[in-house]
Amino acid sequence: MAQLIGLVLAGGEGRRFGEPKGSVKLGGSTLAERAARALKPLCGSVIVSVAKGGKNPAPAHPAIEDAGERSGPLGGIAAVFASTGRADLLVLACDYPAVGTSLLRSLIAASDGSDDLVFPVDAAGRDHPLVGLWRRSAESVVIAALAEGQRKVQAILPDLSVRRLPAQVFPNFDLARVLANVNWPGDLRTFTDA
Repeated sequence: MAQLIGLVLAGGEGRRFGEPKGSVKLGGSTLAERAARALKPLCGSVIVSVAKGGKNPAPAHPAIEDAGERSGPLGGIAAVFASTGRADLLVLACDYPAVGTSLLRSLIAASDGSDDLVFPVDAAGRDHPLVGLWRRSAESVVIAALAEGQRKVQAILPDLSVRRLPAQVFPNFDLARVLANVNWPGDLRTFTDA
């Protein structure tokens, strides 16, 4: 496998939350800093994706602005692909505060190198591609989608070779809890700094 670069997606406006989620504090760290900490042991470097003109909520790591205004997660993925040569990306959206290094390590171990995108699926069958291994082979699909005005990750999945990892791949994790994301301020109460 090519070198991995960690990508913290922190470019969202946080409209439902009321502020950009990457800067929200939980357990003394911003959500973006927590995500960077989970990625760092597995990656050569970690980059934070921020909105155009946005502030870096994890200043210990370099930030790259999203490709285009309001381009969603695909804009962040495209910008970091464009800035990093040949490396694959281990992506973690900042609003998954319970995802840690051990789950990401299990995800990498379950990938065999033949898929463009590898990510967990929770017990309810919901895809979590923003907790995933995005291989360099996905870059052209991401760029084409953005050029067509597409911002939603789910829309490009049919154009990629995707490996969905079921709960059995992660026997030591309660995926319903670990893959819960923060959308509203009240959601933070369900997370501890364990």
